[in-house]
Amino acid sequence: MLRRAELPALGRLCAAALVSGALIGAVGAAFRAVLEWAGHARPVLIAALPGAGGLVVAVAGTSVCAALARFLVVRFSPLAAGSGVQHVEAVMRGQARPAGLDVVPVKFVGGVLAIGSGLALGREGPTVQMGAAFGTAVARRLGLDQDEAAVVHAAGAGSGLAVAFNAPIGGSVFVFEELTARFTRHLVIATLCAGAISVAVMRLGLGDVPDFFAGIVRSQPLAQLPAFLAMGAALGLLGAFYNELTMGFLTLTDRLRHLNSVVRAAVIGAIVGLLGWLSPSLIGGGEDWVQGVLTGDPSQRAILAFFLVRLFLGPLCYAAGTPGGLFAPLLAVGAAFGALFAGTLDQLAPWQHVSPVGFAVVGMAALFTAIVRAPMTGVVLTVEMTGRPDLVLPMLAACLGAVLATELLDSMPIYDRLRERMLADPATRSRIAV
Repeated sequence: MLRRAELPALGRLCAAALVSGALIGAVGAAFRAVLEWAGHARPVLIAALPGAGGLVVAVAGTSVCAALARFLVVRFSPLAAGSGVQHVEAVMRGQARPAGLDVVPVKFVGGVLAIGSGLALGREGPTVQMGAAFGTAVARRLGLDQDEAAVVHAAGAGSGLAVAFNAPIGGSVFVFEELTARFTRHLVIATLCAGAISVAVMRLGLGDVPDFFAGIVRSQPLAQLPAFLAMGAALGLLGAFYNELTMGFLTLTDRLRHLNSVVRAAVIGAIVGLLGWLSPSLIGGGEDWVQGVLTGDPSQRAILAFFLVRLFLGPLCYAAGTPGGLFAPLLAVGAAFGALFAGTLDQLAPWQHVSPVGFAVVGMAALFTAIVRAPMTGVVLTVEMTGRPDLVLPMLAACLGAVLATELLDSMPIYDRLRERMLADPATRSRIAV
């Protein structure tokens, strides 16, 4: 029970969480709107420029945008590189100082340039780090102490994830399960305040529509749970491989330090631009492709091609060092794998009458769990994004299989590895040392 003497401090905490949540709600809504416009305009532009002219524009345009995004990071805010989630986690563990507000314009503009031009990165990385930066700045302005500021920092980050996926509960669970690994009264209050107001502000601008339409809610046969468990175990293996690919591409770019990092980003952008000219649907965040899988449009052969390309494209694009997250690309890979698994199972056991849509939705949650190792966040996020609460039990079975497989492989969660890499870099460590 709260003591009367605690009320003023709690009031300041709530005020800081509400203000920072409102800020990331408005900025995150604008970020989403610009990226959605870019995602629709990009294939139209590519289609309007056929032949050699189109090839030059696609390759050069994406290359220049990736290079500019990386230049903004190097010149104005090095902490804006990549996802930013690992830096937020380091702050919560007392291993790093919070980022300043200088990270916000770099994340916004750099994220629009990189993701909007077609790099396979997610919008949630920028919104998470921008939300954390808003939380810290507002907490300082309101005179909160260091512990209270850390709480608002985490709450702002969670509200950033909530805005990215229109998932207020998922954003909150992400704070408790992944960012802080704790559940305290003040953290709960601040997280709920920030998450609620951020999504409310975002919905005022963009409306309240789930990210994906995944069919109607229906009863799920319990006899298929072993199949979901098996698919989860397979996705655990895939998640461990995906993490190794991500770290491998980062290590490769580290070994090319004789090349300016802006040049390296330009080369990766050129590769993405070439791929986009050949097949515009293969690049970008992958949201449109996921929706196609969930409505049963692509053939199994097309899904397989998408899966194989995106399995490598996401880690490659992350190595460019531009602003951008990991969540959205891995959700696309998980959905494709789930649909492929269902198609294979339908061939082997047609009497099961498996649903490719159901397996695709569950695949999203299971691969997220395998890579990030946050099963509750993965389940809640996926349910909020797809509107399929009937698939919670299959998701739990698949996530269990994914966790067991990754634990047996001794595969570290991706953000733990990225945080260790960040803290081991002398240049980065000098900027964030506590």
